[in-house]
Amino acid sequence: DSGREPLHWAVSRGHTELAGHLLDQVGKAAVDVADDDGWTPLIIAASAGHSQLVTMLLDNGADVNKTTSQGRSALLYCASKGREELASCLVSRGADTNCKDQLGATPLHRAAGLGHAGVVRFLLAADNTLVDTQDRYGNTALHYSCEEERTEVAKLLISHGASRELTNREEKTPLEMAGPADRKSVV
Repeated sequence: DSGREPLHWAVSRGHTELAGHLLDQVGKAAVDVADDDGWTPLIIAASAGHSQLVTMLLDNGADVNKTTSQGRSALLYCASKGREELASCLVSRGADTNCKDQLGATPLHRAAGLGHAGVVRFLLAADNTLVDTQDRYGNTALHYSCEEERTEVAKLLISHGASRELTNREEKTPLEMAGPADRKSVV
């Protein structure tokens, strides 16, 4: 019912040997096959944290920037789950650090709001990561880190030039979204 192929299921369960066998049988044409929601084997492997499968799929020509029907890439899922090593692998293979999902969230938004300082640090070190990108709601990564009281991440973003003055659709700056204790700490 989901439009998933055997490769999707093998990857989701972390069956590296079976996934390799399936790739040998169906060829590289199946490496980017999407299910009904746009999930490719690479997106599934990255979301599940299966590093070896991510590498295997990329080595077999998987498109590192494919997205789900909601516009979410493998890198966005890695950032959401704090998977710094996988994020590094994907970026080294050409993943777009500024890709946006349908809500305008980038990997930096996702990592910052969840407090994944290692992923935030890695993304900021990537040459082309835009620190002040705003999502559909006008929020930047700094807005989310302040709102979720992720002080370490907020300080990291500010040290990399994140604006404390940008306002979102509610006309709030990032610091206005922080609690009083965090506001003092960030300032």
